[in-house]
Amino acid sequence: MKGQPGDREIAPGPLALVQSFVNSVNVEFGPDAFATTEGTERWLARHGFTLEVGELDRRDAVTLREALRAVLRENNGAAPDPEARLTIGHVARDCPLVVSGETLGLRPVQQDLRGVFATILGTVAAAVADGSWSRLKACREHRCEWAFYDRSRNRGSRWCSMAVCGARAKMRTYRQGAAGHGAASRPSR
Repeated sequence: MKGQPGDREIAPGPLALVQSFVNSVNVEFGPDAFATTEGTERWLARHGFTLEVGELDRRDAVTLREALRAVLRENNGAAPDPEARLTIGHVARDCPLVVSGETLGLRPVQQDLRGVFATILGTVAAAVADGSWSRLKACREHRCEWAFYDRSRNRGSRWCSMAVCGARAKMRTYRQGAAGHGAASRPSR
């Protein structure tokens, strides 16, 4: 994954796959890598998964991606999204992991798209366990929602890029304040 907004580094280790999965669509401008089955297959191949994907698989990938994005919004101060968590749980039921005797780590049982989902969800679970999950966030700018990894000491980053999304938010706040202040200072008729 190249070209992170604000020159941010990608998420560390396996979380980079989760970040890339969520960022498979540029919410504001497109494109959406999962818009077609061919695009989904290309995204998978770039990440080391050579699979054929059907239309239902593609839709499931979009559903999981957007549920994960909703949870990443929670990591950035949004209210909990019970529907997204139910969706993730529903998808996870069909994506089992087992302990590998070779590595003593978890590996997916299935070798299809469900195996990829299992890998992604297993990474999420491991990140929750080690505390790094809360650093993966969706940008607070509603037009953006790019997944970024917050490396700040206080975990207080709100936007993927302060220069773009942060500036938009600050300008919006300024305009709202200026509009409200201007209306209050006008004489009544």
